[in-house]
Amino acid sequence: MIIHKSKKKIKGNKVRISSYIEIEKRKELSKTLWFEVDKEYEKYVSKSLNGFLSSLILQAMYLKEDIKVKDKISPKLNYGLNLLQGYFDFWKNHEFESPRAKKFNKVNIETEGYEVPKKPNKNVGCTFTGGVDSFYTLWKHTPENEPNPDFRITHCIIVDNGKRPLFDCSEDSYDLLKEKYKKFTKKLNMKLIIITTNIEDVLVKKLYSPETHATIILGAGLILEKLFHRFYIPSSHNYKDQIPWGSNPLTDPMISTENFNVIHHGCDKTRIEKTIEIAKWPETYDNLRVCWDSIGTKNCGECSKCIRTMVTLHLIKSLSKYNTFLKPLKRNKIRTWHIKGTDKKIFSKGLINYAIEKNRTDIEYDIRYAIIRSNIIDLFNKVWMLIWMPSAYLKKKSKLYTKFVRIIKNDYS
Repeated sequence: MIIHKSKKKIKGNKVRISSYIEIEKRKELSKTLWFEVDKEYEKYVSKSLNGFLSSLILQAMYLKEDIKVKDKISPKLNYGLNLLQGYFDFWKNHEFESPRAKKFNKVNIETEGYEVPKKPNKNVGCTFTGGVDSFYTLWKHTPENEPNPDFRITHCIIVDNGKRPLFDCSEDSYDLLKEKYKKFTKKLNMKLIIITTNIEDVLVKKLYSPETHATIILGAGLILEKLFHRFYIPSSHNYKDQIPWGSNPLTDPMISTENFNVIHHGCDKTRIEKTIEIAKWPETYDNLRVCWDSIGTKNCGECSKCIRTMVTLHLIKSLSKYNTFLKPLKRNKIRTWHIKGTDKKIFSKGLINYAIEKNRTDIEYDIRYAIIRSNIIDLFNKVWMLIWMPSAYLKKKSKLYTKFVRIIKNDYS
C-alpha cells in the first residue's frame, strides 16, 4: 500500500484534503481517500499523512500489504501504530467476535522520515453520536464537572462517510440530527464539527465496523491535529468487560502524536452506571439518541439499543422524562428482544443483575426469557445455514438437483 502525498483543495464553503491510496497487490482497490470540513477550519487542516495512515492501518493488515508513506509522519504515531498492530495480530490465534479478525497480520511501515507536529491550539475534541457513551463523556467534561479548563471539551466531532454517518440512521434523519446537535452544542458554548469522508468506499467491504471504527474516527480527528491537543473517544465497555474490539483503552491512545493526545474515556463505568449518571442531566431528555433505526431525531423504541436503554431508564424511574422514544416500553418487547453477540450479552447480563438489585423480578424474568429465546433462534439459524448452503451450491452445479428441488417444492415455473 502506497499512501501518496496529500492535496488540499477549497471548493465553495468546504476544504478537502486527499491522498491517492495505491494498493500494490490489488490495483483494482486503489482509490483516492479524502476528508472534508467547513472552510472556517482551513488553517487547521493538516497536510500530513498521519490521519490517512491511521485510517488505513487495518486495511493494510487485512490485505497483508506493507505501507509506504510518501511523506514524514509523527514518530510517536509510527511507534504507536506498530504497537496497535500487535493487538490485532494477537487475536488471530485466539477467539474473536469476528472470524475476519484472524486475517489481521503485522505489516511494515516505511516513511520518508519523521516530523513532530507543531503545537496545536489548546482545544479539546470529542467524537459524538448522541448516545449514552457520548453524552456521559460530554457531561463529565463540562464546566460543572471538570474543574480543569485544559480538559473541558470545546468541540464535538461527527464523522460522516458521505453516504451514512458512522453512527446509525437514515440520511434524512442525519440531516435533522446535525441541525439539532448544532443548536445543542452552541447552547453548551461548544462547536460541532462534521468531518465528511469517503472512507467507506476505500475500505474493503469485508472489514467489520466494530474493528475499524476507532481507527477511522481518530484518523479523521488527526486531519485537524492543528486544532486539538486532546481528543476523547467514549468507551463502549468497562474495564471488567473488555473484549477484542476496535475501540478500547489499550489501542486508542496508541493513535496519538506528540501534540494530539487521545484519551479513551469512561471505562470506569458500566453502561448502566453511565445511563444513571446522564439521567441527571436535563439536556439529554430531548437529545439522547441510541437507535439503530431512528425516525427523524427520535428513537424507534423497538430495536436492541432502544430496549436496553429504555429498560435501564425504567428501572431508575427516569424513562418518563425522555421525549426521544417514539413507543412505550412493554414487557413483550423485552421478551422478544434479540440478544446476539458478545457485547449485547454483556449488556443484558448487566441489566439482569441490576434488575435483581432493584428487586424487579419481572424485568429479570423477561431478560432471561429473551436470552433463551435468542439462543434458540440463533441455533435454528445455524442449523438452517448448514442445510441451505450445500443446497445452494448444488443448485448452481447440478441441473438434476435443481429439478429435484422444484419437484419437492411443487414449483414448475
